[in-house]
Amino acid sequence: MEESEYKGFTPDYIDALLPSQVFVFGSNVLGYHTGGASRTARKLFGAVWGQPEGLQGQSYAIPVDFGKGVRKDTEVKAAVDRFIDFAKEHTELFFFVTRVGCGIAGYRDEEMAQFFKGALELKNVSLPKSFVDALSIGEVFFNLERFIEAQKLDYDLALHEICEGQKRGHWIWYIFPQIKGLGHSYNSEYYGLSGKDEAKAYLDHPVLGQRLREITTALLNCNNSSVDDILGFPDNLKVRSCMTLFDIVAPNDIFSEALNKYYEGKRCDKTIWRLGMREEKSQNAIKISRLSIAKDGTVLLTDYRKEIKMEPIVKATYLLFLKHPEGITFKCLPDYRQELADIYQKIKPFGLTERAIRSIEDVTNPLLNSINEKCSRIRAVFQTEVDASLLDQYVIIGKSGEAKKIALPRDLVVWE
Repeated sequence: MEESEYKGFTPDYIDALLPSQVFVFGSNVLGYHTGGASRTARKLFGAVWGQPEGLQGQSYAIPVDFGKGVRKDTEVKAAVDRFIDFAKEHTELFFFVTRVGCGIAGYRDEEMAQFFKGALELKNVSLPKSFVDALSIGEVFFNLERFIEAQKLDYDLALHEICEGQKRGHWIWYIFPQIKGLGHSYNSEYYGLSGKDEAKAYLDHPVLGQRLREITTALLNCNNSSVDDILGFPDNLKVRSCMTLFDIVAPNDIFSEALNKYYEGKRCDKTIWRLGMREEKSQNAIKISRLSIAKDGTVLLTDYRKEIKMEPIVKATYLLFLKHPEGITFKCLPDYRQELADIYQKIKPFGLTERAIRSIEDVTNPLLNSINEKCSRIRAVFQTEVDASLLDQYVIIGKSGEAKKIALPRDLVVWE
């Protein structure tokens, strides 16, 4: 694009840049640049496969997509802040920020714009017009009308069913809304709340807030003392998520009463996780789990009752490092090639295929990026299963040039 085309906003379409210009795009945490702006960055502007963040050629990646509809606003904000700091340090470059996060990652423009507020004052950063418009309004616009429309026919019915002590209709998503990302259905995505700000706006709404408190009161006062009987599965879990979200937004309100009566005061861990919060003093404080390795290589977070599923070569790499608490320097990986092959064969006992042998050779070749890519995959898998505060206990970490290791205390690792 020619310099004369720039009019203050990032153009909707960019297929060429001047030498000092940089294309800023949203990436997934694995750095797989396959679609949308990330594909453009890889094809045209030097984005590196497997690198989820930072300057790459004439592109800059910001990780915003954590897979499976997971929203991690705290980590996204931190990544955007790092970009803004980078732009401040490199005034010789001009950065065109695309609609980062507004595709597969699921953010709305007005939501993502808030993370880039600090870039407005920078002369070497342009933002999409949709971001600038959202920021110029001074507040985030939330489409709460979608709940008003959905409740027109169903709110009175829902209130009646709750008062009677037995839910029968299909209205849970827009009567007891949850944080976005807990489900994969259309309704859970469309009616999911983006975070604490939208939840607060919902509660402050003169109609929606009053109705939520009214139907929660009805839930507390109905004659049935079992939330499982009233709502059934999985709606009992959805209401717990809803009560957790609004109890965080409005502490000591009616929502904590519902949690105490029906859920023994325990909040929804997944809701807390998606809000980027820690509850170290709560009854269900997040604790580090033991890690069990079955004879067939199955990896289990024992105390969470979760299986960590990985592709065979990724799992074999993980188990290799788990067997070496002292750590392994990447430059010494060729020395561990046979051990990695032995671990792989225990996971896949039907012989090593040519493809498997090639993968093992690639992983143990320090001149290739394969080992970094496997570490990124391991991190991405654990990110969906453990709290962010505990993540570095389970994944392969280490400073450049030093031995990389899994920090989890080995008395928490059980080999069957």
